[in-house]
Amino acid sequence: MADREDRTQRTGPERQVSRVRHLGRVLAALWRLSLAEAVAYRVSMLMWILTTTFPLVSLALWAGLAEAGPIGGYARADFVAYFVAAFLVRQVTASWVVWELESQIRSGDLSTLLMRPVHPLLHHAMQNLAALPVRVALALPIGILVLALAGGLQVGGAGALLVAPVALALAWSITLNVQICVGALAFWLTSSSSLFEVWLGLYLVLSGAALPTSLYPAGLAEVVRALPFHAALGFPVELIIGRVEGAAIAWGLALQVVWLAVFAGLSAILWRRGVRAYGAVGA
Repeated sequence: MADREDRTQRTGPERQVSRVRHLGRVLAALWRLSLAEAVAYRVSMLMWILTTTFPLVSLALWAGLAEAGPIGGYARADFVAYFVAAFLVRQVTASWVVWELESQIRSGDLSTLLMRPVHPLLHHAMQNLAALPVRVALALPIGILVLALAGGLQVGGAGALLVAPVALALAWSITLNVQICVGALAFWLTSSSSLFEVWLGLYLVLSGAALPTSLYPAGLAEVVRALPFHAALGFPVELIIGRVEGAAIAWGLALQVVWLAVFAGLSAILWRRGVRAYGAVGA
């Protein structure tokens, strides 16, 4: 009874602080649960990582071609550094929301998430974030092994490395919101993940996973480097290995922010309209 009276006597700011603390405790519990789940399924996660080694396949091709001499400013060691960084960046920025969200919408399991104290999209974001330490722990030895066998370790300057975590966070957020956009289409489509396969195909070609985007022909390279695919992979990779500096860093970050705003806004619209349609059919 006293607790109830205490809650009713709290001021507006105090109630807000209480809500924030409660949300923090809920998110911390969700983080611990998701991390434990990621550790429990570490073998499955390792298998998934091994299926996303496309940048390392590209490395074998371009490093071989560069044996005869540099290509577009990339020597063999540069290609090694670039594609190992691309492999690691892809692991750090990966997400799987599109498949989980589609499954939950189709099966009706989303109804359970909607009843929990945490927003379903925040739930998915925390699950993805909690898996990052495990993903990095599994992927980093692979990258180190490739560097040890092929050489080519190089990093950008101190300024670029200080900005790199921001670029990685923005790249992760772009990827997450793209997947939410596509996953939310499951409110209306039978298989929204099929559309994501189209996005993934374009991503592999235009993000820098297959070749550095600067090696595209003049004119086309500028267009490709302004697309969200490059913002989600190529830019943070080039930042880490020191291929961009000065004004180019600011421009790259600005593009990331713009694309994040676009996809975050679109995902919010699709989610709100989708949940209304989902509730209208009594799910």
